[in-house]
Amino acid sequence: MAEETVADYDIRSPASRTFLTVVGTLVVVVVVAGLVIGASILMRETKVSTSVVDLGDSGQIIVDATSADITVREGDADVVKLVAKVTSGVRKTSYRLGRRGDVIKAESGCQSWLSPGCGVSIVLEVPKGLPLVVNTASGDIRAGDIQEGVLTVSSSSGDVKVDGLSVDEFSAQTGSGDISAVFADQPFAFKATTDDGDIMASIPTGRRTYDITARSKSGTVASTMDSDKNGEGFIRATTGSGNIRLSPS
Repeated sequence: MAEETVADYDIRSPASRTFLTVVGTLVVVVVVAGLVIGASILMRETKVSTSVVDLGDSGQIIVDATSADITVREGDADVVKLVAKVTSGVRKTSYRLGRRGDVIKAESGCQSWLSPGCGVSIVLEVPKGLPLVVNTASGDIRAGDIQEGVLTVSSSSGDVKVDGLSVDEFSAQTGSGDISAVFADQPFAFKATTDDGDIMASIPTGRRTYDITARSKSGTVASTMDSDKNGEGFIRATTGSGNIRLSPS
């Protein structure tokens, strides 16, 4: 009598097999991601690069950064000093500095998905009263205790936060981020624009009055400052999606 052979087969349904395949793939991805993050943490290192730029005959300085957090401070006269902290992980973070005329260009980049925590942060020291323009494609901008002159900053995707300002004019623009400005003395002009973020400003009271315009497409506007259409100075605050708060100090 011939032996009866029973074929092996998978009794699981197609749906359960698909589910197990997806779960298995996710487990592998999580494990690999954990290994990458762990390796990046173990290999993380921060190097400091210091550069000093002689102003020469420059009447202003423009700093363009591709991707970096920037902090602005007052420094010594006649030179601009940049102290960059460059953090790398599994992959090295690139950083290059160059100058052409009045423009200082800081190029940097890293693969944050492969090297979590990588990036560049720059402390920018400038002479008192020097007109300054700071642009960063992706990063936050900070400034404190800047006196005199005109300060203009912009970030495509980052927050702007300044305090202790005694400048004549301050202008801030960001694509997606909040803008916060605290003045130590009355400026002549303050302009703030963000596509998606809140705007907050605190300006001292004094002899100067302001023509104030504050608009938000989808948010609240709260101002305890008096607007004077014939004022010596002006304030412009505009946000596409966010709240605006203006107050005297």
